[in-house]
Amino acid sequence: MNKRIKYIGFLLGIFLLISMLNSKAEDFSDNTFLIAKVSSYEYGSNRLWNFLKDNNWTGIELDIDSVNNDAILKNSSYSFSSILEKIGTLVDEDEAKIIPVFINYSGNIHVLDSIINQSEISSRIFYLPQGEQWPSQEYLVQANRRIIFFVEGNVQNESRILHHLNEYALQISASRLTPNSAFLSRESNINRELFKINNFHQLPTGVDPNLVNSNMFPEYINFLLDSWTKFGKKPNFISVGNKIYNFDFIVSQLNSFPAIKGLVRTVGKNLERVYWKNPDILITGGKFSFPIRGGEEAILSPFAPGYSMTPAQLIITNEMVMPDNYSILAHPLDLSQEIKAIFHFDQSLTNSADPERTYEGRGYSFSQDIDRGTVLKLPENANVNLGDPNSYGLPNSSFTVSCFVKFTDILEFGDNAILGNDEAGYRRGMHLVLRSGHPYFGLWANDFMSDELLENNVWYHLVWRYIIETGEQAIFVNGRFIGSSDGHPPYSGSSDIHIGSALSAGASLRGYMDNLHIWNRPLGNEEITRLSSDEEIQLNEKPGNQDFFSSNAKQIAIISFSLLIVVIIAFLLLRRKKTKRTQDTAEVLVKPIKNQIQFFGEFKAVNAENEDVSDCFTPKVKELLIFTVIHSLKNNSGAPINDINDTLWHGIDAKKVANNRAVTLNKLRKILVQFDSIEILSNSGHLQLNWKEPFFCDYIETFKLCQNPEELTRPQLETFFELVKGGRLLKGLTWDWLDDIRGFTGNQVIDNLLMLASMYKKERKIKEVEKVARRILDYDDLNEEAIYLQTWALQEANNSNLAKFNFNSFCSKYEKNLGEPYKLNFKEFTRFYSERL
Repeated sequence: MNKRIKYIGFLLGIFLLISMLNSKAEDFSDNTFLIAKVSSYEYGSNRLWNFLKDNNWTGIELDIDSVNNDAILKNSSYSFSSILEKIGTLVDEDEAKIIPVFINYSGNIHVLDSIINQSEISSRIFYLPQGEQWPSQEYLVQANRRIIFFVEGNVQNESRILHHLNEYALQISASRLTPNSAFLSRESNINRELFKINNFHQLPTGVDPNLVNSNMFPEYINFLLDSWTKFGKKPNFISVGNKIYNFDFIVSQLNSFPAIKGLVRTVGKNLERVYWKNPDILITGGKFSFPIRGGEEAILSPFAPGYSMTPAQLIITNEMVMPDNYSILAHPLDLSQEIKAIFHFDQSLTNSADPERTYEGRGYSFSQDIDRGTVLKLPENANVNLGDPNSYGLPNSSFTVSCFVKFTDILEFGDNAILGNDEAGYRRGMHLVLRSGHPYFGLWANDFMSDELLENNVWYHLVWRYIIETGEQAIFVNGRFIGSSDGHPPYSGSSDIHIGSALSAGASLRGYMDNLHIWNRPLGNEEITRLSSDEEIQLNEKPGNQDFFSSNAKQIAIISFSLLIVVIIAFLLLRRKKTKRTQDTAEVLVKPIKNQIQFFGEFKAVNAENEDVSDCFTPKVKELLIFTVIHSLKNNSGAPINDINDTLWHGIDAKKVANNRAVTLNKLRKILVQFDSIEILSNSGHLQLNWKEPFFCDYIETFKLCQNPEELTRPQLETFFELVKGGRLLKGLTWDWLDDIRGFTGNQVIDNLLMLASMYKKERKIKEVEKVARRILDYDDLNEEAIYLQTWALQEANNSNLAKFNFNSFCSKYEKNLGEPYKLNFKEFTRFYSERL
């Protein structure tokens, strides 16, 4: 019995070991293959076949014609079966070789199936049913299924041997960079696990592909890294035509970059589409992979309409040991979250989300509909004034508008208006309408029209969704996505919006409306589907103190925790006073985790309860806060109200400006109540920021440090670095008035960090030098001192290849920006700056 138990234990141990090895095995989708085009000339080239044999990161692409139930290589007499024999020879000579084969073909796919099934390689083919995940490369080798066929073209019938490429891979062309919207609109392709780049040898570098050498690393590698980042997929297949010998450096260079990999999941499945607040990422599927360049810090902020993310942000630094995969959980939001308007039109114009407001209109009435009960009737020239668009969070923000509507007279040439205003000017006019019967999303010369054609006397559920991060304008009919367009800047109008009228002269609804909803966020597709089924939205009230303290145990725990916090705070205050008395400047400031607002990097606000409330700051509220903070530091009186009006509401009627400013200031003050020791005061025509500890703002602290008339000490420089290492000042915000402040601050950051890096270099603190250099390059990517410090750190860490790659990237960027080659080579560059720093 003991022997049997030991034997079972041994088998279990072996099984666990194999499982561990397999869990760390590299997936097929983590590989990169260089794909060579085999034409009639290359077919007879021993050089090509020897190259393919000697390199395990290669594949082939074929143009195949169908002739009399047979198949031949295009423009030749070479049979498809003879090519299969050559492929068989490649895998026979190396038992670890995996070879992808791409076939361009039009015709009956069963012809190819028959030829492949009769060949000697038929038992070595791997086929993955659509929807399943690609296995590890170890599995393919052990199962001896090392040949993978893909097909593309006008094919008939289905195959169990060849994968239809468009169903398995996202494709882009390096020769013609298609606008982002072409990819965003392909909902089915973005979630494909594989990624193929076509015509890589035709990348417009200005250099003949035949002359490509190691000096061209940056041009080609940066394109691949940018594409990898943009779509969250490592390039798996890189097609290089007949230039494969010129690009033998590509795969090893690409593989030298580590990757951040992970999944964004909701209940039971990966999300199909994930957006990212990072400006260099376009859109990904639920499975993602991003490269890390030069050990840089990476900050990833995923989002998806209709979900909150946990964690909301991933911060990856070169000190961290990264897991094989990150897991991000997407939690469905409640439909009531961020809702600004709920109109049921039950014999009144009551907004259930703001019941105290009143609304006026003309020509409207309420009617009994046989399907929907009481509805709003809006004949020609009738409308309802909903007031200031800021009340609904529409300007400079994501939003969603949803309603049921029935038209009695759809105009063949003209607009049936659902929601709009009478303001002219780019981005200032809003018209959510039917245009000649087609649902239309208009923001004045910034528009999208769907192909769907609606009919008279039919109830439709219509939704318009705008996502500010991607500029997406999307339209849904009856819960079904019918089209979108991307890259649109946000709506910025300020005039009143109306139900049943819009820009066009005489544009009216001419019909009925029911259940109008407006959100200050983009709804998810599933939420929109639920709305189309008439799901009722329940407004969630915040629980009162009585519900919160529902048990004695909770009361005791909270009181005890509060007392502990009081003791800790008292201790820290005593310690701080002691520190001030002794004037000890040797300590480096440690940023608090709560009751703070962060300006360096992306704007972030964490209230006194340690809750991230960044999303509470709408774009205009955020702008008012930042403008007031900056000017309160520059001028003890604060920000002049006239300057605020001219800057934040330029060109708007004075009466409306006063109203808009009052509404925005009121919203800001309500948010700041969640923070301790900060407020906005109105004082003699100025708005003034009043704050004290424990409130913390990194920009305020850096401003105070920079007021020091003497050179900063080492601890002060390290404190300065801690404050600014989050990234560029207010990253992602593009207000014109901010440019001068950002430029001035950037110069201060560069000067101070160069001093700190020089100190670290003398002490040979390699990691510290690299971190500081990377932060300088955030502000000035052509800063020669920072490039030198970065390459010095890499060389000291025995990574000379990456040091040269970074220098070559800098040279390419320098020439593109300044129109002339950089004057020093790598050796001259390192010698020159080693004497200065």
